[in-house]
Amino acid sequence: MNRFLRAITAGVAATTVMSLIFLFSQVQTRSQLGAPEAIARFVGLPDQHVIGFLIFAAAGVFVWPVVFVLAKGALAALPGGNDAAMQGMLFGLLLWVAFLVLGTGELTWPFVLLYLFFTLVGHLAYGFILGFGYERMGASRTAVE
Repeated sequence: MNRFLRAITAGVAATTVMSLIFLFSQVQTRSQLGAPEAIARFVGLPDQHVIGFLIFAAAGVFVWPVVFVLAKGALAALPGGNDAAMQGMLFGLLLWVAFLVLGTGELTWPFVLLYLFFTLVGHLAYGFILGFGYERMGASRTAVE
């Protein structure tokens, strides 16, 4: 399987898990935390939460997996970089920092810690599944041949 197709396939699984984590955060905070809302605000459409979710899903399935494949060489140079799941988590951590810088809206104090927690867990899970899935699909291919 093509490395980009493997990454996009892993991106589907990773985005699904991240969406479930964010959905759980929405339920636990009674909709006070919202990644799609933050993305919609960032692109200048603050009341278009569906568009925010579509951008979130498209980036998680297509954009970030391709960037992950292209960045694998640089990620391998970091500590723990030989493990694909660790590379994915490092990549997820970088995405989380970028998300915090670009996407954080106005939150009241009690929700800031929950926001940080849920977004960090979501991004780390996304990265882990992206890296692990990408590598696993490559390993299963070579095992079959």
